Amino acid sequence: MDRLRTAAWAALPLLLPLLAAGPASASPSASSLPLGSVRSVRPGDALTAIVKRGVVAGYGDTVHSSAFIAAGKLRMMNPLLTATVTIACDARPGTYPVVLRGAGDVGPDEHPFHWARVRVEPADEAARRACRAKVSKTPPPNLEERWAPDDTWPMSEWDVRTFRAGSRITITDNDDEGADGDISLTSRAFTDRPVLRGAKAVLTATTTLKCDAAPGLYVVYRHDADQDGPAKPWARLRIASAARAGACATQAATHSSWTSRTAVVAWIAGGVLLAAGVGAALLLRARSRRLNSA
Repeated sequence: MDRLRTAAWAALPLLLPLLAAGPASASPSASSLPLGSVRSVRPGDALTAIVKRGVVAGYGDTVHSSAFIAAGKLRMMNPLLTATVTIACDARPGTYPVVLRGAGDVGPDEHPFHWARVRVEPADEAARRACRAKVSKTPPPNLEERWAPDDTWPMSEWDVRTFRAGSRITITDNDDEGADGDISLTSRAFTDRPVLRGAKAVLTATTTLKCDAAPGLYVVYRHDADQDGPAKPWARLRIASAARAGACATQAATHSSWTSRTAVVAWIAGGVLLAAGVGAALLLRARSRRLNSA
C-alpha cells in the first residue's frame, strides 16, 4: 500500500493537466475548487475542493492555503472526495496557491503538490466586519460521509449507514491486523457485545440491532484489550423508523421464552424451598411429641 501511494504521489505532477481538464469541461459551480482551477473569491467565501474517488488524492488528504481560515480534510461523498474551506476574513488581496498534502505526511514541506489557486479580491473594512459576523454564525460542518453501498461498514468513523431495527448486521475492521479477539464493540443499538475476529488483515463481527431502538443516530464504542481510559467512539449508524418484522418477532419470541423459562425455574425453586420448610416443621413437631410422651 505504501509503495502504491508513493507511486501515485510521484505521478501527480504528470496527471495534473489531465485532471484539471476534466472539471473544467464539467462546468463546476462557482463555489467548487476542482483540481487545477483558479477561483476569484472574497473574504468569508466557502469553497469545496473536489476530486473523483480513485484519482490520485486519497481519503484523509488535506488542502492548505494561507488564504484559508483552516485546512480542509478530504471526506468521502461517493463518488467524490470533498473538503470545504473558508477564505479568511483578514486575507489580503492577491493570488494564493492551494496545495494538497497526504494524510500520512508529518511536515509542512512533505509532498506539497499544487492543487489550485484562489484570487482574493479587495475588500474594505465594512466587508471584513461582515465576514467576521458571518463566520461566527456559521454552523459546524456536517461530518457524516457517504460511501458506496457495496463498501464494507464502517469505512471511517463517520461512515453513517442506515439499518432497520432488528437487523442482523456485519461489522468490518480493515485497520487492526493481528488483533483477533482483542477488540469488542458496544452500542445502545446492539443486543450484545460483538468481538472482532479474523486471522488476516480484516476483522469482522456480527450483531443484531434492538427491535425497540428508537430511530436516530447511534455511536459504536471500541474497547481494546489493553485499553486505558474510557471507550472511544469508533463508528456511527442510523436506525430507520420501521423494524424488520421477522427479526423482531424472533427477538420477541426469544425474550418471551427466556422470561417463561425463568418464571418456571423460579416457581420450581420456590416450591422446593416451601416443601423443605414444611418437611422440617413436621419433623420438629414429631420429635417434640416423642419427647413429651417420654
